[in-house]
Amino acid sequence: MPYKIEDLDFKSNIEGEQKRTRKIFEDLKDKSLNNEKLTEHEKDFFCLGVKGSNLDDGKLKDYSSCENYRFKDIYLSYLKDLSGKSTYEKVRGVGIYNPSSFEIKKDLAFLESVKNKWQKTISVTNHSEKLLREISKETRTDLKKIEKNKGKLLFNRDKKKYLLNKTATLLQSKYIYCISLQIFELFDSTEFVIKLNNQEIEIDEYSIIHILNRHYAQITKTNPTKSFHNEDFEPKYLNKRLRDIFIEIENSGLYSGDSIRKITFKFNNVDYQIWANERTKQVKNNGNIKFNRLETFYPLTDLEELNKLKNDYELLEINEELSIYLKK
Repeated sequence: MPYKIEDLDFKSNIEGEQKRTRKIFEDLKDKSLNNEKLTEHEKDFFCLGVKGSNLDDGKLKDYSSCENYRFKDIYLSYLKDLSGKSTYEKVRGVGIYNPSSFEIKKDLAFLESVKNKWQKTISVTNHSEKLLREISKETRTDLKKIEKNKGKLLFNRDKKKYLLNKTATLLQSKYIYCISLQIFELFDSTEFVIKLNNQEIEIDEYSIIHILNRHYAQITKTNPTKSFHNEDFEPKYLNKRLRDIFIEIENSGLYSGDSIRKITFKFNNVDYQIWANERTKQVKNNGNIKFNRLETFYPLTDLEELNKLKNDYELLEINEELSIYLKK
């Protein structure tokens, strides 16, 4: 039985809490050594314990269960520049330090190995896990765009840029996959359904992958053409925040009778747009059924779209934070 996420929270530094969390750590250590399956949150808890342990608990590389944690930990230090030519910062204990050239080389070699393994994974088109299918499909599409726009690579600098773009895209998709795994652990299935005008809109694996990849990954995009989210919509709690906003819209009655295909609202003085479409899915014992899926969600920055809002819509306030756009 997996540990509850709240049980993996280190609540204080008192002796009783240290004993409680150490007991969980020891249990997860035994499971790791026996190659038993851990949740992503259990992995993070255990690997953070390994990293900070003053006892003989080994190193992250000693445990296969720490592969995702180790990747995320290193990737976040290098994602702005994977060339190895910048000044980088890493965390040690409660402090920050600049890794040596030797450590940088070692870290980038590790990321290269993750990239190569991940490239083989996303090349598979029939993963049984839906989340893995969606991130693989999305990544293959991104890689095709890189190939299409790579040019003739006549100069060495162009070849290096092309290779770095591929590496950045692959590592970014691996990171998004790791985050998405945690998102679907945090909530039960009912919390990925939002309602408006008595219609349900599902946030599924496609929704999460698409939104994170297209509208959250600004820092890793070399030539971003999409709008990107701010801290009002933290990736891990995207579905919860949207559910809360839709409850406010529904309770206001202002949007009653309007289409759920395109929903535009203002939250904390930022305009956002949501698109939902009818899709078909297979449900066990029920065959193919139709449902509404959240396709994408992003802040509006396109001037033409913003002018349409200004000219063709009226903005009605729901509360101090939230307003809804209605067609005139």
